[in-house]
Amino acid sequence: MSIIEAFGWTMATQFEPHRRGFLYRRDRKGPPILVTAAERNAFVRAFGWQFLAHVAGFMAAVIGAAMITARFYPRGDETGGFFLMGGLMLGIGLGLYLSIKWAMHAPARALAGRPTFSSDAGP
Repeated sequence: MSIIEAFGWTMATQFEPHRRGFLYRRDRKGPPILVTAAERNAFVRAFGWQFLAHVAGFMAAVIGAAMITARFYPRGDETGGFFLMGGLMLGIGLGLYLSIKWAMHAPARALAGRPTFSSDAGP
């Protein structure tokens, strides 16, 4: 397993091993969709790269928020600076959460046209 696949471990938790490949369940509780091992690995690798992009984006956003706060409150001990930085961090956190949630649902969007798996469907 590569380090990129290790970064995609949260995506991998949405896939259950099955004798014919893997079953994908959106947020681990949606209806099961049968996928191949290659498809599962592609989703995991893609999320691993997206995870790295999220980390870099988060770091850049925090540095930018600190620069904006320092620009308007240069002394560093003003109450307004604490509120501004707090508000910016809340916005960054919300944006990060929504972006990761969107990235985690990529398989559901890609597999939307596929029928759900039923165990009585035969081999």
